[in-house]
Amino acid sequence: MATTEEQRNKSIKGSLIVERKNRGLTQAALAKQIDAAPSTVSAWETGDGSIGLEEAWAIADRYGISLDQLAGRQSPAAEA
Repeated sequence: MATTEEQRNKSIKGSLIVERKNRGLTQAALAKQIDAAPSTVSAWETGDGSIGLEEAWAIADRYGISLDQLAGRQSPAAEA
């Protein structure tokens, strides 16, 4: 099933929040770990800013998950 850009953005924002909270991190703590400003992390989570690939990699690596998982994307087989 194809997703719209709005659905993808909502999924990414939600996943960023869930993954961060699952690890007991504040926005400020995550920002410090990946050398970003807390306001930047906040903007990613509210949709007021777009996360770049380098930042997404840094977060996924920190969490030990794939970019697909960080983005809240299920594998095509799981969607079928």
